[in-house]
Amino acid sequence: MKKISCAILGYGDRGSCYGAYANNEPEELEVVAIIDVSEHRRQKGKEDYNLQDHQLFDNLDEFLAANITCDVVINSTMDQMHYETTMKLLDKGYNVLLEKPVTGKVEELLAIRQKAEEKNCEVIVCHVLRYTPYYSTIKQVVDSGRLGKIMNIQLNEHVWHGHFVNAFVRGKWRSEKECGSGLLLAKCCHDTDLMCWLNNVTTPVFVSSFGSKSMYTEANAPEGATQYCYECPHRDTCMFNAEKFELEKDFCPQYTWADTHKPWQELTEEEKREFLKKDTYGQCVYKVDMDIVDRQCVSVEFANGSVGTLNLVGGASKAGRHIHIICEFGEIVGYVEDNKVIVRTFDQDEVWYHDEILDLSEEYDAGDVDNSVTGHYGGDYHIMKDLVRYLNGEGTSVATTVIQDSVNSHLICYAAEKARKEKVVVNLKTEY
Repeated sequence: MKKISCAILGYGDRGSCYGAYANNEPEELEVVAIIDVSEHRRQKGKEDYNLQDHQLFDNLDEFLAANITCDVVINSTMDQMHYETTMKLLDKGYNVLLEKPVTGKVEELLAIRQKAEEKNCEVIVCHVLRYTPYYSTIKQVVDSGRLGKIMNIQLNEHVWHGHFVNAFVRGKWRSEKECGSGLLLAKCCHDTDLMCWLNNVTTPVFVSSFGSKSMYTEANAPEGATQYCYECPHRDTCMFNAEKFELEKDFCPQYTWADTHKPWQELTEEEKREFLKKDTYGQCVYKVDMDIVDRQCVSVEFANGSVGTLNLVGGASKAGRHIHIICEFGEIVGYVEDNKVIVRTFDQDEVWYHDEILDLSEEYDAGDVDNSVTGHYGGDYHIMKDLVRYLNGEGTSVATTVIQDSVNSHLICYAAEKARKEKVVVNLKTEY
């Protein structure tokens, strides 16, 4: 098996996570270039992979003009940049590992697919949950046929307060206008992908949805609350006080301090306090310019009559992804955080049911690797392992997400937003 070479476009949280595979499995992957507008992130990439200055680029056009030879470019830019950057990469003949979501616009999604076909390039989408031991085990059970065909899929994602506030209320994904994606597409195209992947004997046809921004609104702000937490009279009692969230607990430092233009590990407390006095991360959660929903439910009817539901809650006391699949002759149930899958079958003799518990705790060990590549329940590590094998000509695995496989999951998100906003049921066949 030959070593795969890659360039990383956007060396932030996701780009560095995927790139770390090169240090954990150096015989399989090599990073040959870093492209990022941030000087300190370029220097971090240089240190991480022992690169030279000529392998660092501050913009994509500069990289393309250099004609760097590599097997794949990891595109981990922000959502609104995916279309333009991916089209440029495909035009130059590069294979692309593309962070999800592909794009917030259906015409751009289909154009990327068409361009990849025209240029005979691969576009692999980072639906990393497919690659986890948990969901791949569920897929194996479904595909074995032992439970019969799927009748109903119920998916729930509860996004923990710390994550939701730092990414979607105060963070850079808080605005569809700014980042190019609404909450459903940015956070849960993972889940719509799982729905379509686990039930891929059929295709989605009808979509309905309801949702709103109902918690993080100015109407819920305490009386007399100010725009910035540091001067608010309620800062000692408010559960979302920025000093508590960002200074004392520092839940998601890779998000919070990104715009300080300095490695967050080097920031002093005083620098952080001054930053919070002028940045969105220091603002009241009820008064920020957040324009996305904070909860949404989606219902999908498939061509074979099966039904899928997704319930997304932004801002929960405990994070969790729950799944319940009801098949003809049994069920599959579990929380991914528990590392256990319950396979429930109907007992004809007892006219009752029998539970088989598959404990996957040991399967989450990605080997002797840095923790940075074991995120998303092991999916971040295993998607890179799968990518290396795919680009070596070993063919697709059951999880490999080529661009065509992402179309249906994205169409569900687009349709759900139309359904939510217009209070209609969307027919995917006629709409798209």
